[in-house]
Amino acid sequence: MPYQDEPTYHVRCHMTARAKLADLISRPALEELAGDRSFERGLAYFRDGAVERLVCHDNRVTARVVGTDKYTVKLWPDGRRLDRSCTCPMGQDGGFCKHLVATGLAWLAIGSGKRKQPAPEIEVIRKFLEASDKQTLVDMLTERACEDEDLADRLLLTAQRRGLSDSGAVRNAIRRVFATREFVDYRDMPKLAARAASVPELLRELSKRDAKVAIELSSDAMKRGLALLAHCDDSDGRLGDILSDIAGIHYEAFGRGGLAPPALAENLFELQLADGYDFFALGHYLPSLGKDGLAAYRKLALDAWKRVPALAPGARAERHAGRRDELAGIMKTLAAMDGDVDALVGVLKRDLADSYAYLEIATVLQKAGRHDEALKWAEDGRRAFAREAGDGLDNFLVAEYHRRGRHDDAIGLRWARFTKNLDVRSYQELKRSADGAGSWSAWREKALSAVRKSLGGKKPVPNVPYWIAGGASLLVEIFLWEDDPAAALGEARTHGCARHLWLKTAKALESSHPDEAVAIYQDQIGPIVNLTNNQAYDQAVDLLRRMRALMVRTGKSAKFGPYLNSLRIKHKAKRNFMRRLKSIAAEKAGARSEGSDIIRPGEPGS
Repeated sequence: MPYQDEPTYHVRCHMTARAKLADLISRPALEELAGDRSFERGLAYFRDGAVERLVCHDNRVTARVVGTDKYTVKLWPDGRRLDRSCTCPMGQDGGFCKHLVATGLAWLAIGSGKRKQPAPEIEVIRKFLEASDKQTLVDMLTERACEDEDLADRLLLTAQRRGLSDSGAVRNAIRRVFATREFVDYRDMPKLAARAASVPELLRELSKRDAKVAIELSSDAMKRGLALLAHCDDSDGRLGDILSDIAGIHYEAFGRGGLAPPALAENLFELQLADGYDFFALGHYLPSLGKDGLAAYRKLALDAWKRVPALAPGARAERHAGRRDELAGIMKTLAAMDGDVDALVGVLKRDLADSYAYLEIATVLQKAGRHDEALKWAEDGRRAFAREAGDGLDNFLVAEYHRRGRHDDAIGLRWARFTKNLDVRSYQELKRSADGAGSWSAWREKALSAVRKSLGGKKPVPNVPYWIAGGASLLVEIFLWEDDPAAALGEARTHGCARHLWLKTAKALESSHPDEAVAIYQDQIGPIVNLTNNQAYDQAVDLLRRMRALMVRTGKSAKFGPYLNSLRIKHKAKRNFMRRLKSIAAEKAGARSEGSDIIRPGEPGS
């Protein structure tokens, strides 16, 4: 239906897009995608005339929406779903923002028949371009390319495909794309990645003509790109994917030759020193390096490794200086290729800054069958890092102690870990070790006593935040793991626990104590709905279905209808949740098949 108080704004539209988008854009669909809060704000933006320059072209809707800033919004069909983008912070984080809502509503308003559309401006532009002489178009595009980097990249790529570009132009494009002096945050990454996407295409076209130059320029691009990757938030992996493509082009060009083996070795070695992300693996390049290239590569690595100082335990400040990690990785690879255990241990011994180095050495020696040496290194590491030894070192020692029949030593390590961490995983590990010695009963009581002691005189908290470990939540977790939901419920009621554990306890109680499960669901649905997002609403509806099934099973279905009505009254402003409650009511009204939890019309609670 038409919207009231619609604003006046300029519209350009090719009607071919609407037929495909009409199945995806509707007011209910926008409400579902955005949620109540963003939809209300988007509706206000739409009514206030914040949507400008709405364009429907080539199966895509674009617009500029004016808010605290001017944002570019796009909507387009992607298979059976509506895809979108917005340059606002929420849109760049993947959310369906108010600007997207406003644009969708504006697009719907075009189809309301309420307003006569102006002549399509794109067609006017097309007619002008068709009537213009070549020099006019050249001047216009050249001027625009000086201002628009994306257009410049597209024109450069087209020129290269037609053999009209040289390596100098590609080199300049690479420098421009990867040139940045400041940290690039997550919000700016899409723009940077869009700009960098042209580099692999430029290099791929160049590689078809000159493998030698392609090796040189792809190496330059990787070094610049890797330096940029270390100074940006590439959480979505956009830049990483582009660099992976460039590394693939380098590998293909490397295989076609064009450089002497020593030069190939130097090129690869320098790239690996710059690469902290494992884009380049020596094993892939061995066929191209050949015997002479590998010899040159090995000499470069050995000469550089000699200059790397040894690190004693705790020498953290020097840990990553001078490409140490990259060089160590290269030396480990060479030692592994040679099958030289002592050489590999020699590399690992140069860096004993943390406990993991001791674990690596112990593991290498264990695999070589040198168990006594392996145990000594593991125990030395445990002593050197008594306060911060990692789980890996403890796991290694426990397994080795059990192998040697030293069960008390193994249990002692597990107990120390449990009392330090107080979590269910440490409890499970303690049980596995104690089971091996047949002494779990005594250790279990000792462990539970330690957890209860940690509670002290703390007052019960009904819903402990999930990130607070230990205490009553730990007791609940332990009893659930031991398949004793009644004991878990007792601890939860006495001391409280995290919400997810309440729900886990309720599900565990459904078979043996359905009334208790229903009571927990009723207590938890309200706080979940108050999170006011679609994921929470879906979770609440799932719990309602479980409640209904339990009430039908126990002959208390008459209580479900009034409870559902109380939710409608309390949360009537949450329209997305109300829509989901309607689906529950519709299920109630349907016929119930054998074994179903759906209530027939006329049954109690219908």
